[in-house]
Amino acid sequence: MNVPKLRFPEFNGEWKVYKVDNLFTHVRNGFVGTATPYYVKEGIPYLQSNNIRRNRIDKRKLVYVTNEFHEKNKKSILKKEDILMVQSGHAGECAVVPEEFEGANCHALIVMSPTNQINSHFCAYYINSSIGKRQIHKLITGNTIQHILASELKKFKIIIPTITEQEKIASFLLKIDEKIEKLDKKEQLWQIYRKVMIQQLFSRKLRFKDETGNDYPNWEEKVLKDTAIFTRGPFGGSLKKSMFVNSGYKVYEQKNAIQNSLNVGNYYISEEKYKEMIRFSVSKGDLLVSCSGTIGKILIIPEKYPEGIINQALLKIRVNSDINNLFLKELLQNSEITRHIFGGRGAAIKNVVSVKELKEIKISLPSLEEQTKIANFLLAIDKKIKQINKKLEFNKEFKKGLLRQMFPFDKKSEDIKTKDFSKLLDKHGEQSDVI
Repeated sequence: MNVPKLRFPEFNGEWKVYKVDNLFTHVRNGFVGTATPYYVKEGIPYLQSNNIRRNRIDKRKLVYVTNEFHEKNKKSILKKEDILMVQSGHAGECAVVPEEFEGANCHALIVMSPTNQINSHFCAYYINSSIGKRQIHKLITGNTIQHILASELKKFKIIIPTITEQEKIASFLLKIDEKIEKLDKKEQLWQIYRKVMIQQLFSRKLRFKDETGNDYPNWEEKVLKDTAIFTRGPFGGSLKKSMFVNSGYKVYEQKNAIQNSLNVGNYYISEEKYKEMIRFSVSKGDLLVSCSGTIGKILIIPEKYPEGIINQALLKIRVNSDINNLFLKELLQNSEITRHIFGGRGAAIKNVVSVKELKEIKISLPSLEEQTKIANFLLAIDKKIKQINKKLEFNKEFKKGLLRQMFPFDKKSEDIKTKDFSKLLDKHGEQSDVI
């Protein structure tokens, strides 16, 4: 039966199959040809394939054309609620024309103008869903560059409910998208705020006060060797794959630092080998720095960790008692210090400077108390970003689950049990409106 697994309670009956040609008054191509001579700084918005993402218009690379060009190409003028589909490249992705792009023009896109039988947002969600993408894929031609013909799209079949049910589904999904967009922007703003604060703090334009409201002492110039013990991972034949065992002491790899995780990597050594290589062992608070390929990524060993050693692609930094390891991590990842360590080329170079050179790099350090205050301030920002990201990822997964359940015949999708999905709806605060 053409019935979805998840449905608003007031609706019943099967969904019906229609061809796109019967649901849209026009299915046509946008302007095809050379438009660059008509580009201007201010003019008519001119949407292209790089502006079309799943269910949204990306304005970051928006260009404009002259009014003269616009008037000559009236067939590609857009109306609110038109659906725009990418014709070549990431073929099949589509978005609905919002009010702000009413009267804009477009380049090499398929434009679909809806009848009163179809809700544009519902249709776009359907096409961008897993079932829609599988169906669209059958229309795509070309290997190197994928392409869809407007004439073929007219034959595309879509399963739809009544217009009232379409509108309710679309409205619900749009609310979730709005929430995702707000959370995404919020996370970006916090990331920007963090960068600005780091610049202000490390340039000393912004200073904290001590507990009595007085200034902390001036920052002191030191060399890195005065702050910590630096140990590069074992070279040569000290650590070979033939020495690895199925379980035992962990061998920390480059990817632990790159992914900022203790849990990746499956290489281990015996207790005997560990004792032999104890110089390279890790302890709570150590900084592990990636030193080959993707360099400069830092993992701090937490309170609870698997005992083990570093491999040849890592540098271990064990800070002195007057240094806050979180502060030093931020300092080492500051752009000024990065230029010293990586020769101004960042991750493009194959290896970090030698430990000998690294130790001699000059840095400015505040008192331990101010270091700790700066580190805790940045940790609080990181915690906020993590909370926002958690909400963002939850809503993205929530939406995926909805799309898998709200369109019929998505047999290849993962089945979500109704009880489990109800919990998701409850968390989202919309349970009363769904199922």
